[in-house]
Amino acid sequence: MPDGMTWTVWKRSAFAALLVVMAAVLFVARPLHAQETYDDRCHRCHGEPWIAERSPGALAAMVRAPESGERTFRDESEIAGLYVPGDAFTGSAHASLACSTCHAGIESLPHSQDVGSLACTACHAEQADAMESGLHASTVDGAPSCVDCHGGAHETQPVGAERTYAKALEMVERCSACHSDETELGFSPSNTFHDSIHGEALFNKGLVSAPLCSDCHGGHAMLKASDPASPIHPSNVPAMCGTCHQGIEAIYSESVHGRNLAAGREDAASCTSCHHSHGIEEAGESFAIDVVAECSTCHIKLGESYLRSYHGKVTQLGGHEVAVCSSCHGAHDILPPSDPASRVAAGNLIETCGECHPGANENFVKYIAHVDYMDRESHPAVFFVFWGMTLLLCSVLLVFIPHSLLWFQRTLVERLKAPANRHGSGRMVRRFSPMHRLTHALIIISFMGLVATGFPLKYSYTGWAHAISAAFGGTHAMGILHRLFAIVTFAYAGLHLCYLVWFFWRKCPVPRWRFIIGPDSMLFSWKDFKDFIAMMKWFFRMGPRPNFDRWTYFEKFDYWGEIWGVFLIGGSGLLLWMPTLFSKLLPGWVLNIAMVIHSIEALLAASVIFLVHFFNTHLRPERFPIDLTMWSGQMTEEEMKEERPAEYARLVATGALEERIEEPISKARRVTGIVFGMIAFLIGILLIALAIRTEILNLVQ
Repeated sequence: MPDGMTWTVWKRSAFAALLVVMAAVLFVARPLHAQETYDDRCHRCHGEPWIAERSPGALAAMVRAPESGERTFRDESEIAGLYVPGDAFTGSAHASLACSTCHAGIESLPHSQDVGSLACTACHAEQADAMESGLHASTVDGAPSCVDCHGGAHETQPVGAERTYAKALEMVERCSACHSDETELGFSPSNTFHDSIHGEALFNKGLVSAPLCSDCHGGHAMLKASDPASPIHPSNVPAMCGTCHQGIEAIYSESVHGRNLAAGREDAASCTSCHHSHGIEEAGESFAIDVVAECSTCHIKLGESYLRSYHGKVTQLGGHEVAVCSSCHGAHDILPPSDPASRVAAGNLIETCGECHPGANENFVKYIAHVDYMDRESHPAVFFVFWGMTLLLCSVLLVFIPHSLLWFQRTLVERLKAPANRHGSGRMVRRFSPMHRLTHALIIISFMGLVATGFPLKYSYTGWAHAISAAFGGTHAMGILHRLFAIVTFAYAGLHLCYLVWFFWRKCPVPRWRFIIGPDSMLFSWKDFKDFIAMMKWFFRMGPRPNFDRWTYFEKFDYWGEIWGVFLIGGSGLLLWMPTLFSKLLPGWVLNIAMVIHSIEALLAASVIFLVHFFNTHLRPERFPIDLTMWSGQMTEEEMKEERPAEYARLVATGALEERIEEPISKARRVTGIVFGMIAFLIGILLIALAIRTEILNLVQ
């Protein structure tokens, strides 16, 4: 135990040492405490979730009252924004900044309730200037602010930060907030983008590499497409698209379009000219069909001539089995025909056409892809055939349509006063043999089928043609059916020819000349001309009705018109059906002529059958609503006396009438004939009415 003196010294020494230790602790602790910043103190409140749960009154009491003494109470959205999660801010572009950099008036606590407005321009002057020069300038009503696009300042990501799927969606959603309404161009930018191939890649496939709005339009200096400095200006579009599609850009730059664009031609086609901008779709079948319309916006005449071709008509109906513009000319590698490397250069045509038409030769490639029917100098053969067929069509209709109208007015009043006894109790006289009736039935089936499947192709630009094509299952199915009906046509033509040979060889009564130049002949005679003149006089009540024999002049016209049609329509149809086969013998431009003949002659045949023949057999007052003579092969004795007086008198005089008397057909067979006939009749009238309406609209437009 130390003495008192020593103990005192020891206590003093220990106390001094304690003071030294405490001083050292204070010396070390003081700098550590001094490192606490205002930001740390800010996060004590704003970095905790509880601040977003306080009431407006409680929050107002936590800050200094303004000099006016009136406190401001925040709404729910403002209160929610007071909470700044620490991990969000530390990962943002502004993590290195002090709170006071943006929020003035927080240097002391409690801070004022007015912390000042954000001043992004203080640090981002260059971006602000760019913003002012673009479409999003603050002078525009409702222009977006920085936070509208970048989000809150506490979460703003640094430039070059890795793009995540969530961030990509957020960027598109921010643009969509203002750009979802339909523009003056007739589409919604955001909705159209959502349905595009780029939107498909982002929204449905989750590809964060898919282009977003800013990738194409730029950022702050967003400019109109008409501004040469804009990335979406036509001259800049290839380079902009080329950031993702480098290979295609290189091919495009060597094409005629790319060269024209590089030469400063503003009308040169660039990426958006064909692919559009927001609504870019996959380059599939639908896109290939749409390309025709896009190419036609610049190549108007070529587009019109293409749409007159078989390829164009099928394309208009939505068919994808035929060639479109890119099939022959290429897509990004289009070159002028004068360039030896062009797909449509003379030296490459056989190969190009051969992609769809194996066996194409030098004759085949003489087909005129873009023929102009009105160009007499360039295409004289097609020009004269077109106008010759048009003149034939007009001449026939100008004769026989008035003929039907005059006949109608002549007999209508008479039949209203004294209705004809078409199905009276008189005896039934055989008029047509079973072979005649079978042939006629095949004619009805094939002709109705050919018109129903051919008219939609001829009038492919109409809505009703699209409806009929869809009802048949599309252009491919409709084409197969058209060819099947053509085979039926060739079948009945061959059947009729064989029947004639057999009849003259085995069954023709003696003398055979009666069936060549006599009253039973289908050849035109001088009597037919006199009957026509007499009929015209009868129409105007200037003479009696002519005494017709077995065949009238209008029936002979129907017969020979049918034969003419089989040869002309059938022959031209075969050329179009098997073009490579016939091009072994004929030059390709014959196919252009075949197209003209097939189209106009088909319209002529349909017009004559549905307007003239239907009237002569069904619609004239003495036969309305339907004539079953060809179905039953019979007509009443009263009808023969009235309509075929010369034949009736001849049969009575020779005693041959009794040989032709038959029992009437059954009621069931008659009803079946009426149903079958009315269906064919109504289909024919509907088709020709649609065609007439379309032709009239073409004339007046």
